Amino acid sequence: MLDIFLMKVFLVLGMVAFLIIWINFVRLSRIRKSSAEMPAPFRLLSLTTGVLDRGFILTSLGFASLFLLWEYPEMFLSFSCYLDFPIQLTGMALMVVGIFGAWWAVASLGEFNQPRWSHLKQGHALVKTGAYRYVRHPQYASKMIAYLGLFLFFKDFLFLLFFLSSLLLMYSQAKSEEKLLIRVFSDEYKGYQATSGMFFPPLFRQWVRQVRVAILLRKGTKVNGTLSRLKRG
Repeated sequence: MLDIFLMKVFLVLGMVAFLIIWINFVRLSRIRKSSAEMPAPFRLLSLTTGVLDRGFILTSLGFASLFLLWEYPEMFLSFSCYLDFPIQLTGMALMVVGIFGAWWAVASLGEFNQPRWSHLKQGHALVKTGAYRYVRHPQYASKMIAYLGLFLFFKDFLFLLFFLSSLLLMYSQAKSEEKLLIRVFSDEYKGYQATSGMFFPPLFRQWVRQVRVAILLRKGTKVNGTLSRLKRG
């Protein structure tokens, strides 16, 4: 298991980084106001995902605060195994990726940052630079990566629940937002969809497809071999 002091230092740095990202998000979102004349995402879904997402964030911060105060108490649904050290190191790496991804996404979106339930902003532009050059929803992807990292870092199934729930919530929210953006930007957004990934870069999607094809071909080879042996028998 990682040294408790090292874990505390890492958590403090992570919480400070989260605060900086949140302050930057609020600052940027106030540069350009939303317009009631512009369309908004499906309000009930946006409010539901927004409330649950903030609940996950506050619970995570509370969990981290308890850890800082009482070191490593038996909290919630913890687990342990002989791979604790590499598991926690992997969790730290994922949390760093999630924090950096969130900062990059907020900085890339700039003045078009806004709460997910708000109307689009007047003169809203389709951002395709920075993190959005590769991924259409980098903020959501970063949160999912961070929750997975928290699960491995704390070794607590509470964060696995957060991760799995965030997959469903973020996917539903992302699909709703994409319908809205297709309505606003039409062919421009469809072209953007073709050259970017929803949560992961296109290269990752291509790699997954290649793996699937290889598995299917291997299965097909095995089936053909079995059929040939049966015919000979």
